[in-house]
Amino acid sequence: MSQYDGSDNAWFNQYASANMKEQFSEIKTYAYLAFDQLDRDSNGFIDHSELVAALESPGTSDREKSFIAFLINNRQAIADSFDEGTDQDPDGISRQDLESYFKLILSFL
Repeated sequence: MSQYDGSDNAWFNQYASANMKEQFSEIKTYAYLAFDQLDRDSNGFIDHSELVAALESPGTSDREKSFIAFLINNRQAIADSFDEGTDQDPDGISRQDLESYFKLILSFL
């Protein structure tokens, strides 16, 4: 019996489809386009409370809510994707975080 060396990602490739890539691309596009609207305090970061406020807003469509829910559920992983140095907001997502996170995710699909 051979030991798994981590180089075979066939388990992931069976689930990676054009549909997944399209879904992640749509979330990425939404986050880029809506960034300034979501960043209510204009500090360059979208934090949890700003995402929740957008999610609970009566003007938010169901599709937008699904994108916002993704951002909430993955907020920490996205925020950890890029180190802004001393300007870091540990509770928030920056544009650089979004770029790094989605670049990594989309590279696997």
